[in-house]
Amino acid sequence: MADACREEISRWWKLSKTGENAGLLRDRYLRVAVKDKEKRHPGARRDLFEAMCLSLVQSQEIYRAAYERRASMFKDLKSKGLFSTAGRLVIGLGGENVLETGLTLNHTYGTPMIPGTALKGLAAHYCHQTWGAVDDKFKLGGEHHRAIFGTTEDSGHIIFHDAWITPETVVKSLQPDVMTPHHGDYYSDDSGSTPPTDFDDPNPVTFLSVVGTFHLAVSCDVPGNEGQKWADLVFEMLSDALNDWGIGGKTNAGYGRLIRSDEGSAAKISAKPVFGDQASSMATEPQVRRPRYKKDTKIEVTREADPKQRNRAYFKADDGFGGFVQYGDAPSLDIGQKTSLEVAGVMDEGYVFAVPGSREDNIRKKGKKGKGGIR
Repeated sequence: MADACREEISRWWKLSKTGENAGLLRDRYLRVAVKDKEKRHPGARRDLFEAMCLSLVQSQEIYRAAYERRASMFKDLKSKGLFSTAGRLVIGLGGENVLETGLTLNHTYGTPMIPGTALKGLAAHYCHQTWGAVDDKFKLGGEHHRAIFGTTEDSGHIIFHDAWITPETVVKSLQPDVMTPHHGDYYSDDSGSTPPTDFDDPNPVTFLSVVGTFHLAVSCDVPGNEGQKWADLVFEMLSDALNDWGIGGKTNAGYGRLIRSDEGSAAKISAKPVFGDQASSMATEPQVRRPRYKKDTKIEVTREADPKQRNRAYFKADDGFGGFVQYGDAPSLDIGQKTSLEVAGVMDEGYVFAVPGSREDNIRKKGKKGKGGIR
């Protein structure tokens, strides 16, 4: 940044410290150079976040006018509703940003929003994984999946509109948050040769997360009752996905859950597939998604690509949580093949697996060493 710009920003921080667009403040008003912000001004990040939060008070009225104008455009849509965060929400955490952590904000008003593309991606994945388990037409490539989400040749017939936060909840929607990675070297080592240990230093990283109520809407480009039936079906699918899986970053830690909060929350669409036992497990109150299986349980798992791209054998259970084999030699399987493993440990983010019988062998070996010493 030019020295003149840096001087002007410094003067703004001394005289004003207030603005009306949180996105503009985040992207252009960090008061020190990025590479120097922690060393020379450890409070720069905190001050920037505080200024972003205060800016929502300044922009509330103009945002209210824009929100109401937009709502009037959707007045004839039937597949819409209000959804409230069940905890915290963070969209765009890994987006390109001057800070280590990002956040998706409305470009014009600097207010939190959920892009329609993110809603479409969530619904498409949920449709394939959950509804597709009951009816093949909803699986990726199936007739219904193609009609809703499209293909490379056809964009699909359902429109997922951006979700705007309500003016009533926008003022306090940005909240300070923190995550504390403990094993930075382990996560950044692509070779997989650096293990996580108890001697690693924690590295707290502050960021902003979102709370509030969002207005969601979907529509269909097919006119008449037939198009409305499809829009209702997809809206119900999206509602379930937001409730069951959540959207955005850190969903395994409970972030991103949104619950229908208006008068239409009890309405159910008759066209929705019946999930049998799964239907009774859908709670009306928000619950943090956690691994289903307990330690010492033998379960069927599927070999999948290593999410950390280290070419290690990664396995996932049918509850969506996975992990690596710590005890025994991991089975040599191709991606998509299934096998049985034991749950050796359970964490919030997934499992530690063991080859059946390997832990007993490990205990016996330790016992022999304890009796006879190491030879």
